[in-house]
Amino acid sequence: MNPHAHTHDAGAASTRPDPAGGHGMVVVGQDTMFFSHLPMFMSPHHYQVIVEGTLSQPGSDPQGAYREDRKRHPQANVYTFNPAAFVLPDIFPPALTRKQFRGDLFRGHFESPPEFPDEPALLARGITVNISNVVYSQKLIPHPTRPDGLEYLLFGRGEELFLAHVITTPPDFDQILSVNVTGHAFGDDVLRRGVRVQMPGSVNSPAQRLKPGNTAAATARVSDKDVAFTINPGAELYFMKRELAEEATT
Repeated sequence: MNPHAHTHDAGAASTRPDPAGGHGMVVVGQDTMFFSHLPMFMSPHHYQVIVEGTLSQPGSDPQGAYREDRKRHPQANVYTFNPAAFVLPDIFPPALTRKQFRGDLFRGHFESPPEFPDEPALLARGITVNISNVVYSQKLIPHPTRPDGLEYLLFGRGEELFLAHVITTPPDFDQILSVNVTGHAFGDDVLRRGVRVQMPGSVNSPAQRLKPGNTAAATARVSDKDVAFTINPGAELYFMKRELAEEATT
């Protein structure tokens, strides 16, 4: 088991207060940074969460250092953040009781799991993530309804757009891709809360997930209207199914 989550049990997860945990996150975006929680079907990590934020540290510029590292390593898809333990729902709207968290930033996966075995590179230690927006937060226990076809959350800002697979019930998978969209323009005000995207005729499985280079027809409900457009996947920035294969038990 991975140390970011797995010292806690899942018993009575829906009734007791969430304990603090080390909520590891995938980091995407260059001009604007987004932090996607690494979920599991166990307390206290039974949440899919995506937040927008900025980095700060007295006497340094971790945000600038991150951007420069991205430019110097264009083939490095995975960046992660390993925060000190905190209670994840404290950052959820409408009443955020916590607007920042602190931790360490890495190129690569800070845990070096089998899916990402390369040694991670520490970019900055003890930096602060200042939350500017909560794009998405969904509790996974009790389980949301699983869609029949692939469903993603479109988010981003400006020309940097991403899709995150919507997680529901085990077995499931976590996936984030960079994408380009044609056929409809999504403004930043709409993307701020994420757009639920459906893939007509698709099968909701890891094997049938969106993959780089394969365009896909998509639909979404925007401002009370159904819109159709085309998704052009770029890089697969993160993919994990092992940690969502089953629900943990005590």
